[in-house]
Amino acid sequence: MKKENGERVFTVIKLVLSGILLILSLIINVQPLVKMIVLIAAAIISGYEIVYKSFRNLLHKEFFDENTLMLIAVITAFIIGESVEGVLVVLLYSLGEFLEDLATDRSKEKIAGLSELKSVTANLMVDGKVKEVEPSVIKIGSLILVRKGDRVPIDGVIVSGVSEFDLKALTGESKLFSKGEGDKIYSGSINLGDAVVVKTEKLYKDSTVEKIIEMVENSSERKAKSQKFITSFAKVYTPCVVLLAVLIAVIPPFFDGNDFVKWIYKALSFLIIACPCALVISVPLCFFMGIGALAKRGILVKGGNYIDALSKVKVAVFDKTGTLTTGNFSVGKIVLHNGYSEQDVLKIAASIEQGSSHPVATALKTAVNGELSHVDAIKEISGCGVSGQIDGIKYCVGNIKVLDGKTENIELNTENNVVFVVANGDLIGEIELKDDIKMESERLIKDLHKLGVSKTVILSGDKKEMTQKMANFVGADYFYAELLPSEKTEKIADIANKNDGKLLFCGDGINDAPSVAAADVGVAMGALGSEATVDSADVVIADDNLLKIPYAIKKSKIIRRKVIANIAASIAVKIAIMALSVFTPLPIFVAMLGDVGVMLLAVLNSLSISLYK
Repeated sequence: MKKENGERVFTVIKLVLSGILLILSLIINVQPLVKMIVLIAAAIISGYEIVYKSFRNLLHKEFFDENTLMLIAVITAFIIGESVEGVLVVLLYSLGEFLEDLATDRSKEKIAGLSELKSVTANLMVDGKVKEVEPSVIKIGSLILVRKGDRVPIDGVIVSGVSEFDLKALTGESKLFSKGEGDKIYSGSINLGDAVVVKTEKLYKDSTVEKIIEMVENSSERKAKSQKFITSFAKVYTPCVVLLAVLIAVIPPFFDGNDFVKWIYKALSFLIIACPCALVISVPLCFFMGIGALAKRGILVKGGNYIDALSKVKVAVFDKTGTLTTGNFSVGKIVLHNGYSEQDVLKIAASIEQGSSHPVATALKTAVNGELSHVDAIKEISGCGVSGQIDGIKYCVGNIKVLDGKTENIELNTENNVVFVVANGDLIGEIELKDDIKMESERLIKDLHKLGVSKTVILSGDKKEMTQKMANFVGADYFYAELLPSEKTEKIADIANKNDGKLLFCGDGINDAPSVAAADVGVAMGALGSEATVDSADVVIADDNLLKIPYAIKKSKIIRRKVIANIAASIAVKIAIMALSVFTPLPIFVAMLGDVGVMLLAVLNSLSISLYK
């Protein structure tokens, strides 16, 4: 930041010095040669970067850009004796460039504000003593002390203490979160209570803050179609403009008394006005500002192309469990068979599922307070559940498929989410699991329909009855139930083929990575700390707030409208002034002011994105 401030000061100094030299050349009576030297010095001081960029582009065989246009215009102005206007041109252009850079830097600073989430130091605990070190040297499994007011430097789990943490910088939510022993805590969180001891689970470079900053900073590499349009447009536009300027300078004089000076002057004005500065800077700035504004809300978008895709979403597909529901299961009614007790069935189910991080497994383990049996030969049964042996008896825990069709004379609970427990092929218990619907799920669907999303779909691995009940409650248009993870991905492809517009899929970011990756816009919910999610998703919602999805779509539509407005206005004004410069005497510096004015209006329009609430 100090370097950037220093560069800004240097730019201001050179512009002021160039301006002083220009004024001196006008008010002091000196020899023409001295005056010319002063003006050349003024032009070099304010415009040496234009010369450098022009020759650098020539070396890379990129012959035509706005720098080349400006260099040609300034040199020609000096040749025809309009040296004062030549300096004015380069001075105004450099001033415009400085204002562009200042606007861009301001937007970068908004994103760079994420870097403030990083911790410069960490309190490493070694042999009972606390040592202040750089976070980058801390290894996985180390103990760190996080005092009141400290930012958590590295992702980990609390092993001692209870406190409240502010995650606003990560999630965009202002509420506090209470964390205690056994809870995960992410880098960037601020401890607002008592000191806690955290056992690190990642290296500093792999922590949540580093991943988020890396993702947002790299977002500029993924260009939207409108940005690619500007690149393609410039490659055709620039040589055409140069050719037209040459024709204006050469052909009309033969029909206007061989007045070449007059028409060269017009050609210069034409060249200056033609510089596509507003297009070159304002379009990427729109996307950059949008990505930064969304990041501040805890909505991390990987690139301008996904902003563009979000604005065109027509079909929204959602995973049910953990996305539209809380995903925090709790054990409800237990139906027993073959003489087993409730405690036995729960303990067996929790023991078989002890190696899983699935919310169902977590609910079962919570219900028995961690009292688990030793299990041998644990094996996952694809699409069914998990099996294992306890004291020589083979147990299977999972959905109705673990019964292998043996349901004669048994009245099964098929309306709710049930885990079936089987011992040596015989059903011994049905454990009902309750999963609450998120409060904002119903409003989510309504908001999406208002934004022009024509179809909303729920995909679930749960039973048809439960999924239908959910779809009816939230107002979804369609639902598909009893799907395996691979079938969800196939269903997304099928839905996309049958509908126009972009398809958005939203999952909890853990089990839905293939589906998230398959969609036009893959959204991962509540994905803090999940490396797989950051890799596969196009948009990451840092917390579990579903209403941030319609917010992101609405914001993206605003960004796209501003991009289109900038492109249309810039081209229209350019063409109008270019035509005026040919048919009406127009001083070069006036043409330059017109160019800078259009550019600044486009930049201001881009910067206004951050004002939207």
